[in-house]
Amino acid sequence: MKNAVFTSLAFVSATLLAAASPTVSNVAIAQDAEKNVIVTYDLDEDAIVTVAFSVGGEAVPVPVTVAGDANRIVTAGTGRKVVWNPNLDWPLQSAANVSATVKAWTKDVPPDYMAVRLRDDGTDLNIRYFATSDDVPGGVTNRIYKSDWLLMRRIPAKGIKSRLGNDSTRPIPGRNYQTHLVSFTSDFYMAVYETTEAQYKNIAGGANLRTSDPWSASFASATYAEEHPYIPVTDVFYRNHIRGDVQPDAAPASGKLIDKLRTLSGIPTFDLPTEAQWEFACRAGTATTLNDGTDSASSGTGLDNLKRVAWCGYNAESRPHEVGLKKPNAWGLYDMLGNADEVPRDYYKTYTDADDDIAPLVTSASATETKYCTRGGSYGTKEWDCNSGDRGGAHLGGWAGAAGAGKQRGFRVMCLPPQ
Repeated sequence: MKNAVFTSLAFVSATLLAAASPTVSNVAIAQDAEKNVIVTYDLDEDAIVTVAFSVGGEAVPVPVTVAGDANRIVTAGTGRKVVWNPNLDWPLQSAANVSATVKAWTKDVPPDYMAVRLRDDGTDLNIRYFATSDDVPGGVTNRIYKSDWLLMRRIPAKGIKSRLGNDSTRPIPGRNYQTHLVSFTSDFYMAVYETTEAQYKNIAGGANLRTSDPWSASFASATYAEEHPYIPVTDVFYRNHIRGDVQPDAAPASGKLIDKLRTLSGIPTFDLPTEAQWEFACRAGTATTLNDGTDSASSGTGLDNLKRVAWCGYNAESRPHEVGLKKPNAWGLYDMLGNADEVPRDYYKTYTDADDDIAPLVTSASATETKYCTRGGSYGTKEWDCNSGDRGGAHLGGWAGAAGAGKQRGFRVMCLPPQ
């Protein structure tokens, strides 16, 4: 393979926030005999550092071979070093210069994207950070983030008070849609995708957390889920598989999926989102029934709106589809509506207009509402369920509804910014 040719090198250094924030200084760039690009810098306090490269003014789209003190939490010090092999990421190219943009981020306000490794790739870097979706190696929709990695998007919620639920004047308000106020005390990361079959298997690490393929009786193939690794995992249960038979405010039971994810990632706050976190992340600032600023209906423009963002009863052919194929919301989250009905962490609660809660987590099940929440609708539901404000419920001992309803229900995960 022909080496990339660089006739000169340049650098750009930057800080993200004000003077009180972590500061990058003394940035230098060079190239060694093997054509590796070496970036060195000083950092005045522990911080998350991201580095982005461009060649001849053109951003490098897949900087996957970056090693050293980049895209991770870095300890303060001088002579921090980043190494990039352009021959792997930018082969057969010739350019006038290489630029490296170095940014430092406080750990409590981290970059927008975080990727968590679910399968060993021969490196020591389990968590990587990226400033924007354009910096995510391979692009956000790359299937590696639907299998071997878990891609997370930071949701800017700290200090926000939001009205959740749907106003009754909406054309399709959904079920149990009562508006109520919620305040958030911290930002959080939300998975870009619903947890897929491939991710579920990587997190489980070979453990038999689910007894059978839920699709064996529905399709000619007895291994539908095996043959479609990028569909959302379904027919997994809160008590049996995800968190165990524990209260919503308790730690997940040992050996259950969330416990395994915490151990694998080293992030102790991984969990199902609270219902409030789920809806706030789903809406991304919208107040409409759909999370792209439009409303749904069973025909005409409203139906076109729904099909654009969701796999639902009108277009899914009674089965889940690969995640990430529909339009995302403004925060880059896919399939929040449709595909798989999602299970937050809370017990179900009947809200009133007077409710004004701070970071709520419903931990007590009432005698008449002994169930967990379900949100977002599925591949089998129509406009009244594929709705940002619609709320359903799954009974504590399993899934509510018709036989096989568990096949329509899955989940996605969240975590707080690692410190």
